[in-house]
Amino acid sequence: MCLAVLGKESLDELEEMVVKLFSAVKDKSVESPKWEEHPFKEEHFKTCVYMYPIKDVRNLNIVFPCPDLQEYYKSSPSHYISHLMGHEGPGSILSTLKARGWSNNLVAGSRPAPRGMGFFGVTVDLTEEGIKHIDDIVELIFQYLNMLKTQGPLKWVQDENRDIGNMLFRFKDKESPRSYISGLVHTLQDYAMEDVLSCMYLFSEWKPDIIETIWKDFVPEKIRIVVLAKQYESELNQVEPWYGTKYKVAKLPEEVLEKWRNAGLSDDLKMPEKNEFIPTDFQLYPIDKDITEHPSIIQDTALTRVWFKQDETFLLPKANVMFDFVSPLAYLDPLNCNLTHMLVQLFRDALNEYAYAAELAGLKWELINTKYGLILAIGGYSNKQHIFLDKVMEKLTNFKVDPKRFEICKENYIRNLKNFAAEQPYQHAVYYLAALLTEHSWTKQELLAATEQLTMDKLEAFIPQILSKMHIECLIHGNANKEKALQLVQIVEDRLLSTLNMSPLLPRQLLLNRELKLEDGCNYVYEVQNDVHKESCIELYYQCGLQSKENNMKLELFAQIIQEPCFDILRTKEQLGYIVFSGIRRSNGVQGLRIIVQSDKHPTFVDDRIEEFLKTMLTYLSSMPEDEFLRHREALAAQRLEKPKQLSTQTNIFWGEITAQQYHFDRANVEVAYLRSLTKDDIVGFYKNLLEETAQFRRKLSVHVISMADGGAGRIAEKEYTAESRGPSSTVVCDITVFKSSHEMHPLVQPYINITRKGNKCKL
Repeated sequence: MCLAVLGKESLDELEEMVVKLFSAVKDKSVESPKWEEHPFKEEHFKTCVYMYPIKDVRNLNIVFPCPDLQEYYKSSPSHYISHLMGHEGPGSILSTLKARGWSNNLVAGSRPAPRGMGFFGVTVDLTEEGIKHIDDIVELIFQYLNMLKTQGPLKWVQDENRDIGNMLFRFKDKESPRSYISGLVHTLQDYAMEDVLSCMYLFSEWKPDIIETIWKDFVPEKIRIVVLAKQYESELNQVEPWYGTKYKVAKLPEEVLEKWRNAGLSDDLKMPEKNEFIPTDFQLYPIDKDITEHPSIIQDTALTRVWFKQDETFLLPKANVMFDFVSPLAYLDPLNCNLTHMLVQLFRDALNEYAYAAELAGLKWELINTKYGLILAIGGYSNKQHIFLDKVMEKLTNFKVDPKRFEICKENYIRNLKNFAAEQPYQHAVYYLAALLTEHSWTKQELLAATEQLTMDKLEAFIPQILSKMHIECLIHGNANKEKALQLVQIVEDRLLSTLNMSPLLPRQLLLNRELKLEDGCNYVYEVQNDVHKESCIELYYQCGLQSKENNMKLELFAQIIQEPCFDILRTKEQLGYIVFSGIRRSNGVQGLRIIVQSDKHPTFVDDRIEEFLKTMLTYLSSMPEDEFLRHREALAAQRLEKPKQLSTQTNIFWGEITAQQYHFDRANVEVAYLRSLTKDDIVGFYKNLLEETAQFRRKLSVHVISMADGGAGRIAEKEYTAESRGPSSTVVCDITVFKSSHEMHPLVQPYINITRKGNKCKL
């Protein structure tokens, strides 16, 4: 038994508390059991297991036995091997697999194992072409292993990993106390006390002989393979008893094993280059004498608006750089949405070889597509961010699509759209509610239909169009000064202006989507079927109006108060389902209360039970002692005022305000000041006004995902729950487009600060 305690108190005070509470626990000097006999025997090796998945996925898993490496944590030999086998730069296994069109992702490393034994695994996903080349993929992995064994363990690789580990530990972000301490308590079981804080980072020893001992077992004689794919279904002759998964176990043919034994070397494979992205300068910029508490605009042109905030809290050599490339072309129609998605996926794929070294050295990046365009984010050590950003923009503005990668990426995208049908029912409920309420959204079906028009020619024509018609809003937050911030923005502008004929956007082209406004007293039901899962799901949404200081705090406090009884009654007592959630839904400046229950019972029945639960909340609130109400209020205040533990958390708060165009950077303090003025009567009034069944301003929309799978509620209760059983008060939504066309939209929340609309201003 191990105990870890983290607190603000002094070590003496913490020790006193622990001794008082835990000293009665007897130390029985129990030795942790070990299982030193490996479960894989001769009959388990040289086998391939074929399995049938529910989703349309294709994966290859390779597993080798290895010893328990716990005692070697100071040299971490498995990290050395997984670093090289899982590398994604030029000359790596993954780079070669991608060039051959066989795979897109690879993960290599130690697998979880009981004390006394170990497993080492390599997992790759398979393209349509890749599944025809499983033997060749395994051969390539053996060719890489042969290269490693021929060269032997290299000290410069270990030194590089050691330097990165030292840097990550030295400048480590704070973590959430709960997750940090619950992770730490496990290290107490296995590591020396002086190493428990650093054992995952610091490699102070070099043991090449252990590395060689490990990879001696990575041979065809000790391989186990699992192939997961739908196309083997007709050949599978066994069913495992727990989930009913179909599978087949086959011995690997001797000629295949012989081919792997004689794999030799490949000219395509080589060791990684030395990492040029490891930071060399950890100096902090002097704090500006005019430093502001919140982000401020330091440049505002027709093309760019730049927000800047120098960090004076975390004082780490890190910065976060965000670019919101807004273009009306990105989501113009389903085809454009697909083209934007393909641009992002192919660009990330193409840059991966270059960016992988940067990521290893603590320089993170991502490019995502949104309804409004593209968001590029670069975070981590600030030392070499400008070099990386310039490379990203150079590649983006001169991007050439690889035909082979286009076809692989397109097939992947279509498969993912189709796989949405197999997602959990609660995910369907969340998705359809958004489709009903958002002013402008393309459905999965519409996107899938538009993939028929998705061609390489169209993508190549689209890329310069979207990049030349945009507005860029930026945030630079962290270890930087104004000059550095503007230098980073200049890199982006220079790359765009030197290759494209830029056309700035008007302020009206930069307005956000709005949210549908439900009318007072409404009660809508939207039903959709799910054929994959036995469980059904319901999401009830009670729209409460536009975000404002007053609305936000009343809704947040009400949601905080009912969270525990909602879970206790609907899940623990009534046992309606495993997934029970209550909370706030916010979208496009509009908010409301939502309750989600995934259940084997019919959504109409669960709808009634949720309504019954909500009725009891009036008595629950009214009879609540004043001190309990104040505890709830103070708990919410403490939660809202909790200071961010990491620079990135603070960046995300600022960025959320900027992208929502609300710019309320001091939201927590302003809203909590109002929260502390709320009384129990205010919350009772809020409930009676918006949530009580007979409330004049109640606006309810529920999504019912009904299981039509064998044993699902839709099959079992087909006759019991008809349109009539829902009662006269509910209105069934039959067509999303008709529903949206018959409703008005909420206005957008206006900016909290006095600010000019961004974009290209027309002179009168």
